[in-house]
Amino acid sequence: MQDELPYLINDADNHFVEPLDMYERYIEPRWRDKAVRFVTDDMGRKALFYGGRPSATALTRDSVPQNDEDLQRLAASAAAAAVSAEVGSAPKPGDGTARAPGMFLHKLNPYEGLDEAGRRALIEKFRDQEESWGNRDLRLALMDEQGINAAVMFPGIVLTLEVEFQDDVDAIYANTRAFNRWIYDQIGYKHQNRIFLPPYISLADVDLAVVEVERVIDEGAPLVLFLPGHAHGGRDNTRGGRSIADPHFDPVWARINEAGVRVATHLAPTDYAKYGADWSEDPDAVLRDFDGLQWVLFWGDRPAMETVAGMIMHNLFGRFPNLHVLIAEQGTVWLPYILRKLDHAHAMDRGAKWGNLDRRPREIFRDHFIVPPFPEENVQRVVQEVGIEPIVFGSDFPHGEGLAYPRQYVGAQLQGMDAHDVAAIMRDNLARFLGLPV
Repeated sequence: MQDELPYLINDADNHFVEPLDMYERYIEPRWRDKAVRFVTDDMGRKALFYGGRPSATALTRDSVPQNDEDLQRLAASAAAAAVSAEVGSAPKPGDGTARAPGMFLHKLNPYEGLDEAGRRALIEKFRDQEESWGNRDLRLALMDEQGINAAVMFPGIVLTLEVEFQDDVDAIYANTRAFNRWIYDQIGYKHQNRIFLPPYISLADVDLAVVEVERVIDEGAPLVLFLPGHAHGGRDNTRGGRSIADPHFDPVWARINEAGVRVATHLAPTDYAKYGADWSEDPDAVLRDFDGLQWVLFWGDRPAMETVAGMIMHNLFGRFPNLHVLIAEQGTVWLPYILRKLDHAHAMDRGAKWGNLDRRPREIFRDHFIVPPFPEENVQRVVQEVGIEPIVFGSDFPHGEGLAYPRQYVGAQLQGMDAHDVAAIMRDNLARFLGLPV
């Protein structure tokens, strides 16, 4: 099967870069001292500050090299086969350093097979492309070049707010509102029905969440974004948590359900490292410092599984049947396991805490969720387990773990699938989710 398709593709996991000064420009004056800010160091790197405090997670805005030193380091290490003792400490996801699209992939790594000069030239090409990653009109032109019709585009910084401002709920919402205002003012929630940029909603304060949900719905948002995993514990329990499907949040879900707005979650920093204290691990560790056990237990899969399990087994869809959820950049290797486990619990008559499930959990999942596999995961395996309906394509462009050339996915990952199933994954399933023509 060739990369070329007779139609444009739809992308469920793409990324749009927020402007450096966006939070300062769009935050209410009374909260200006709590704004997220970028400070540029002597090397040209942009460091994040949260209300005057350096970022605890050490995440940065930069996706490309900002100076010659960065460029040389990436050129030496962007292909797995190129990493050697001379490179020193090679970049890795979450370390806060510069990176280039696709550099953390294996068989779809665009730098494999190139010499160092070739890798440098390709990285320079992506560096020159960077402006389009945060410019609406340039991004549409890039999407045309990539063969993408529509994409759900996720931010970076806003997804850190609940961890960075864990003990300051007012700061979470002040910066959340700033982010959402910027989308509405500068980009649009669904620009030309091609760039879908979801406003963010925190559940740290249910009353403030309702106000923000109502505002963005009134402004025409077709999709809203939540963190994966358990919800923030609230003002009285900032280091705790609560099920995202707890009836405490029903006023939020009721408004989303009534409006027919879609829901998305995306991989993000969480406070799950706190559970490491019971496993002789540092409960304050962040992604860049995770060892193997911390990465396996606290990053990605567990929050995703708990999101799906909580929503289904706490009967969120029984109360709000119009909810439909995109689980983005969290892969699918965990999905067959959790659905089998949920089905087993249901078969043993272990019911939902709030209400009763009217069918098997995997059927609820199939009706209410879509999920893109990671770029190099086994697609056929998850399709055999859950069917074709919930599976969508996600490039994760322009991240280091993402596809530098999104349409390469077809020839590399969907070999042997019939044309109908390929079209479902690459176009139709996400189109139905977003209400686009199929």
